[in-house]
Amino acid sequence: MNEPTQIKNPSITLYPFHLRNDGDEGYQQPAKNAEHIWQTLADNVGEKFNFPELKSLRDYFICYQNGLYYPAGEDGNLNDRKLLKNGNTLKFQSLTLPNNLKLNGSILARQIHDTYAADLTFYYDNATISVADLKQFNPQGCLLPNQIQASIGQTLLLYAEPVGFYDDSAAYAALAEECVRDFVGEGIAPELKLTVAGKLFGSPIFEYDNIAKNCQILVWLKQHPETLVRATSTFNFYWTNLLCARSKILCVYNQAKESYRLGQQIAGKLEKLLPEFTKIEAEPNREVKLTKLKSLLAAISSLVFEYAQELRHLREFSITTDINTDNYSESYVKIKALSIAGDDLQFLQKFRRLSDRKYQSQIQKYLNYLIANQDLFQQTISRISSMVAIEQVELDAEQEKDEKKRDRQLENIIFFVGTAIGGGQIFSAAYPLIKDTPIKWQPDSSLPLHPFTATIIWSLVFGILFGLLILPILPLARKILPKILPLLRKILPW
Repeated sequence: MNEPTQIKNPSITLYPFHLRNDGDEGYQQPAKNAEHIWQTLADNVGEKFNFPELKSLRDYFICYQNGLYYPAGEDGNLNDRKLLKNGNTLKFQSLTLPNNLKLNGSILARQIHDTYAADLTFYYDNATISVADLKQFNPQGCLLPNQIQASIGQTLLLYAEPVGFYDDSAAYAALAEECVRDFVGEGIAPELKLTVAGKLFGSPIFEYDNIAKNCQILVWLKQHPETLVRATSTFNFYWTNLLCARSKILCVYNQAKESYRLGQQIAGKLEKLLPEFTKIEAEPNREVKLTKLKSLLAAISSLVFEYAQELRHLREFSITTDINTDNYSESYVKIKALSIAGDDLQFLQKFRRLSDRKYQSQIQKYLNYLIANQDLFQQTISRISSMVAIEQVELDAEQEKDEKKRDRQLENIIFFVGTAIGGGQIFSAAYPLIKDTPIKWQPDSSLPLHPFTATIIWSLVFGILFGLLILPILPLARKILPKILPLLRKILPW
C-alpha cells in the first residue's frame, strides 16, 4: 500500500482584486459594491476558518466607522494606500485544530490605483501534513472565485515543501497536480489546466488556470533553501501589483467581449430597420411619410446612441489594457531584478506577450469592426434627417399654399357678402322712389331719368369713386386682415 504523499509547512495565499472606484458614480467615488470584498472575507471566509480577527475585520480597517463602510476614512492615507489602521499586516492568533496542528493566518490590505487588494494567508508552521489535508485550507470551497466573487479577479498561491526526494521536474509537476486536486476538490480539479511552469527564487512554480471561470492557482514547491528568505515585503509589493494588473487585463478582455456582443446585437436591430427607409420613401401621402420618417429617425438615433456607448466602452477597455500591460511590465522588471541565478520567469513574461498579441489585439479588432458599422449608421441618420427636413419644408409649403387658397376663398365670400349687402342697401334706399314716381317701361329719350334709375347710377358712380379712394390703403388693410380672418372663420362657414 502506497504511503500518502506528504508536504511540510504549507500555506495558501488569496489575492483578491475588487473595484473600489467607479467612474460612473463620479471622480474617485466608490463603486456601489466596493465593500463587498471585505464583507466576504469577514462574513464568509472568517466564519469558515473561525479566526476572531478575520470575523471582526471591519474593526481594523480605516474605511469602516462603527461597523459601517466609510470610504472617506481613506482620504488621509494617500501615500501608501494601506487600509489597516496600524498600517501593517494583521496577524491572527493561532487556532489549534483537532489533529493538534496550529493554523495561523494574516492579512494585508491596500488600494492599488482604483482597486482594493488583499493578501490573505493561512499557513502551518513546523508541520508535516498529507497532501490530502490541503482541503482544510479551503473549507467548503470558500476561497474559490465563485464564493469570493471579487469583481476584477483573484489568484491563489499554494506553497509547500516536498517531503522526500524529488530528482526531476516531472516529479515536482506530479506533486503540484496532486496538490491542486486535493485543494480544490475532485469535481473542480479537471477544469484547471496546467498552462505554464517556471522557477522563482530557485524553486519550481506551476500555473493552473481556467480563464473562463477567472480562476488561477499557482503551486510553488520549495527546492532552494533561500526561497522564502527572498520572498520579502518588497517582492510581495511588486508581486501583488503584477497579479492585480494581470487580473485587470483579463477582466477588461471579458468585458470587451461582452461589449462587442452587445454592439453586434444593436447592429442587427439597426440593419433590420434600414429596409423600412426604402418603404417609407414610396409613401404617396406626404404627411404620413413625414410622420413615419420621424418615427424611424427616433428609433435609429436611440439605437445608434447605445451603439456609440459600446464603442466608448471598447475604447476605454483598450486604454485600460495598455495601462495595465505597462503596470505588469514594470512589476515584472522589479521582480526580475530580485530574482536569483537559475530562475526562469518565462511563466510571467508569457502573459506579457499574450496581453499584446491576444488581448489588446482582439479588443482593437472588436473596435475596428464596430467603427466600420458606425459610419454606415451615421450616414443613414444623416440621410433620414435630410429627408425629414426636405419633407417638412415641402409639407409646410403645401400647407401654406392651401392656407392661401382658403384665405382667397374667404376673401371672395367677404366680397360677395359685402357686395350683396351694399347692393341691398342701395336698392332699399331707392325703392321708395318707385312708389312716388311709377316707372314707365317704354323708353322715351325726351323724358328725364327716372329717380330710381338715377339713384342706382349715382350710387354706382360714387361706389366706384369711393373704391378708387380706398385702393391706396388696401396694403394696410391686407396686413390687418390676417388678424381678423381667424375670427371671421369662426363666424362664417367655408
